[in-house]
Amino acid sequence: MHEIWPEAQTLHIGDGDIGVVVSHGFTGSVQSVAGWGAAIARDVPAKVIVPRLTGHGTRWDDMHDVAWTQWLEDVDAAYRELAATCSQVFVAGLSMGGALALRLAQTRDVAGVLLVNPGISSRNVLLELSGVLQHVIRRQPGIASDIAKSGVAESGYQSVSVPAVWTMTRLWARVRADLERVTAPVILFRSDVDHVVDDSSHRRILAKLPRTRLVPLPNSYHVATLDHDAPLIERESVEFIRRHAH
Repeated sequence: MHEIWPEAQTLHIGDGDIGVVVSHGFTGSVQSVAGWGAAIARDVPAKVIVPRLTGHGTRWDDMHDVAWTQWLEDVDAAYRELAATCSQVFVAGLSMGGALALRLAQTRDVAGVLLVNPGISSRNVLLELSGVLQHVIRRQPGIASDIAKSGVAESGYQSVSVPAVWTMTRLWARVRADLERVTAPVILFRSDVDHVVDDSSHRRILAKLPRTRLVPLPNSYHVATLDHDAPLIERESVEFIRRHAH
């Protein structure tokens, strides 16, 4: 594996009896959610881990041979570390990190789930065909930095590994099949304009988990944690965690 970018290293922030796992998204890095995690750690207060997902923060082709179960293990390891010292653990995620957060909520005892533009499905049929296409096409243009705010960039890959897209769709399928197993409270932040994740994902979540609290983000694109509405996300996240901590 290639050298890990400094801003992509796993973060351990804060302390306290409340633990929070915060996951970045597909082809992104810890940098995209570090501010979100830091605000939660400071203002709840909480003990936060932002894990680097396997194959991320190095080179795009390091994702070729990664299975979605490895990404789940990355967030599950963070959960286990927090659960050993905290009385309760919340899970949070951006984009594919939202899918991982939901999967963790389906398989672990979590106190709450925080989602920012989560991806668990797509209307783009090519994504479902990536299992076949990966043998012919290995690389596609990147999806990083879908941000409305000028002068802000996400640290992510400029190319997408097609084999990694395929394994991500397998994660999506598993999460969709078990959505009703999520019993913890959920808050979902959704950008009005998102050029990466279409509305099929949050509609599926709301249909299966109707008690989900939906918070619109009118001024941000996909990477909303780095965009104009980041302060809103941080403020509402802190209030949500405080409200549901026991």
